[in-house]
Amino acid sequence: MDFLIAKIKRMTNPSHYKVISDHTIYDFDLSQYSLIEYSPDHNLDEDGLFKVSNFSEKGFCLDFLKTDVMSANYDQIPSNKYQKISYLCSVQDDAFCFQKVTPTTYLNRSILKLGENVSIESNANKIFLNPFPDAIYVPSQNILVFRNLGTISSIFKGIDTLYKEATQEEVETFLDEPFINISGEYDASKVSKPNRKRIALAMESFAHLDGDEKGQILDYIHDYCENIEYDDGEKAFSISTDEELKFLLYGIEQRFYTTMLGQEKRLANSIQTLG
Repeated sequence: MDFLIAKIKRMTNPSHYKVISDHTIYDFDLSQYSLIEYSPDHNLDEDGLFKVSNFSEKGFCLDFLKTDVMSANYDQIPSNKYQKISYLCSVQDDAFCFQKVTPTTYLNRSILKLGENVSIESNANKIFLNPFPDAIYVPSQNILVFRNLGTISSIFKGIDTLYKEATQEEVETFLDEPFINISGEYDASKVSKPNRKRIALAMESFAHLDGDEKGQILDYIHDYCENIEYDDGEKAFSISTDEELKFLLYGIEQRFYTTMLGQEKRLANSIQTLG
């Protein structure tokens, strides 16, 4: 039986209540989407969704998803809890469909209801349901599916660890690498959040390269990044802006390529490992 439950803010026992039964809230077919293992460096296509495999084994998997979830286990939500809902979960077929609830999701004013019989509903308490869930947990495949990690981070506490951002100390360590010369007024304090994420990825990639491979990467970056001043003797790039740092980091991730036909140099805005 399909049913809808709600998580109440700052409550532990009980923290979930039943809202409605015998209703299928969301209608979707995941087979129509391309499911991509989550990577902060990948930009989804319109028909793509991120997934996290082996979800039940992750520390951010919700405890109640590891139990036998049945409608009879939940009390009906009292009206004084409506404004305290933090998310909704539609239990349907082989899926748990989550929607984050924010103040903008609520409608608490008079509305004109159009239909066969036009009527006015005064002070109607309503929550807008999205056409597609913010996240879907599929137990049979043990995957969590979603589009935007930031949207669901308040539902699955700790899931933002998938989006690693370099610490201030790590940023300073990276900018101190011998192949980087910081110039002008640019320094670690001016590194943007997107570049901090890219630094975390670049540090991991660079750590797996030997000396010769690192030299090849620097030559590769120099070939593509004519906008960054390069000292061939020191084998170092002069970085004076966040934009220059961004292209240097793109180079470490090997996101530049040349087309087979036309020999046009391009930057891959998104990457996906094949095979």
